[in-house]
Amino acid sequence: LGTNHHELLVDDARIGELLPEMVRLAEQPLVRSAPAPLLALSRLVREHRTKVVLTGEGADEFFWGYQLYQETKVRRFWARHPDSKWRYLLMHRLYPYLRLGEQSPALLKQFYGLGLDDPEQPGFSHLLRWSSTRRIWRFFAPQFAERVRSHDPVQALLATLPAEFTSWRPLARAQHLEMHTLLSGYLLSAQGDRMLMGNSVEGRFPFLDHRVMELAARLPDRVKLRVLDEKHVIKQVAAPLVPRAVLERPKNPFRAPIAETLTGPGRPAWAREALSPDAIDEVGVFDASKTRSLCDKLARPGATPSESDNMALMAIVSVQLLDRQVVRAVPPPASARAAVRIVTADECDAGAVMTGTR
Repeated sequence: LGTNHHELLVDDARIGELLPEMVRLAEQPLVRSAPAPLLALSRLVREHRTKVVLTGEGADEFFWGYQLYQETKVRRFWARHPDSKWRYLLMHRLYPYLRLGEQSPALLKQFYGLGLDDPEQPGFSHLLRWSSTRRIWRFFAPQFAERVRSHDPVQALLATLPAEFTSWRPLARAQHLEMHTLLSGYLLSAQGDRMLMGNSVEGRFPFLDHRVMELAARLPDRVKLRVLDEKHVIKQVAAPLVPRAVLERPKNPFRAPIAETLTGPGRPAWAREALSPDAIDEVGVFDASKTRSLCDKLARPGATPSESDNMALMAIVSVQLLDRQVVRAVPPPASARAAVRIVTADECDAGAVMTGTR
């Protein structure tokens, strides 16, 4: 294509350095560290004097590229015969990187069979995700858990659904929930604009052009998800332009290390302090004893952290950092501070004259 490519290696140590700034820019608790590499990447873009970038957000939501859509389709197929001895095995095809084959059939059925008795319930497509994330609650301090017990975020979300939601096709319902949770609240915010604008880089999202979205909405389901082939129509368009190996490679999520960064031998000093029992007790959101047990478990040689362990650890760390950065207003470390230049009144006036604004 005649383009110049630049590679940036973001290892565990670099992620550890970036996490405080990542949380400060996101201004919300997080269960993933993936925004950190995006923050580093946007810094590289800025260093090359580029101000605007094109990104692919929206393609997975509108052309059904996420495994969430495949999972919903398989689970609904399984729900027709919940006692089937083979239908649940299709889950192996969706998540090869999770090594599901190493888990017992009973465990697989227990987890992926959640809600099969009512596949028409509004949140069916997202039950597994919500169940996994809710496991973080077991690390709450007792007093904090009691304060939030009366609030159910899932029910609050479902209460906002359009009246006609239940009449939509199953994957259209999944798409609506995905757009109003992961896309708008995370991909375009915490992992998107906030990491880009942390280095004054502007993102542009061609797949979120309203004409592209309207076209995607008019396409039949089988064009977007052909059996279990995600983003099928985009692959057909791209076939003459990209290598076959790219078109046919397995789907993998964008991930970044968490447990290795925060509990490994090279963990940053700030993490050691933020996860100490005294610091955990002082904030009062999470239980210090349970947090210590989690960190000890993940720090063992050869430990393989589960997805829920990683999410819990990232949630704990991000809340601890937010308390320091926002509630207590402790300045971030020098390495995490953005460069600031004071603009004089004369410069502002000169800019107003040049642009016709003030």
